[in-house]
Amino acid sequence: MIVEVTDDNYMDFVEQTNNPIFIEFYTPLCGACQGLIPIMEQMDIHYKGDVVIAKCDVSRNPKLAHKYRVQSVPLCVSINKEKKIKDVEMGLLDPMRYFEMADYALYNYTWWQFLLKKLGF
Repeated sequence: MIVEVTDDNYMDFVEQTNNPIFIEFYTPLCGACQGLIPIMEQMDIHYKGDVVIAKCDVSRNPKLAHKYRVQSVPLCVSINKEKKIKDVEMGLLDPMRYFEMADYALYNYTWWQFLLKKLGF
């Protein structure tokens, strides 16, 4: 289930979540943001709660938009278990990039870093 994060529930949401978080900051009229919806649905299925997938409508939540310095949407942020920002991307990108962001928050490395390590580089 993709969680809708708001100015009102953000602090409780982050404090009660023990898993990494992937948040998309969006506006309802943004075409690129709409393009992220199926990707986020796939991420939610793939991670099965190991990474919490969330979204925040910045047009209705100005405090969070200010906190994360959202200048343009979509803006995606991955946060690890220790509540530290691990990665940030703006714009609509290749879907694998979003999975990479979530993996980095979950495992503290990306799939390509893992592969390079396994290959001895």
